[in-house]
Amino acid sequence: MNKFYVLVGSNIEPQENVKKGLNLIKESIEVNLEAVSSEHISKAVGMDGDNFLNLVLRCTTELDFKDTVSLLKNIEVLCGRTRDPNNKFTSRTLDLDIIIWNDFEGFIDGYELPDPYINKYEFIQKPLAEIKN
Repeated sequence: MNKFYVLVGSNIEPQENVKKGLNLIKESIEVNLEAVSSEHISKAVGMDGDNFLNLVLRCTTELDFKDTVSLLKNIEVLCGRTRDPNNKFTSRTLDLDIIIWNDFEGFIDGYELPDPYINKYEFIQKPLAEIKN
């Protein structure tokens, strides 16, 4: 069983899109949602845009890392997420990023884990501290 933490973020209709994303995760038979932090509001980082609604999820799954990322990216798309290949710093309906995967340290499929931004931003630190065990 893989234990992982997901940073959730939205600054386009955030209440609606975060709720929809959480419901899709809860409905998924592949992921067990164990805990949800409280919501935190933060300013957009690296871009101009509305404030972000952020929270962190603690989950487990039998899926491997690559399939888990794929599932989360599909949920983002179902919530209206589009990506600009020329600019990763844009407003978004939903962002679901794995920030911790088991006790793994290093790179998997191009992702650095644990996420190096955990120690840099309070919008990750605070909700993670609420549910990390």
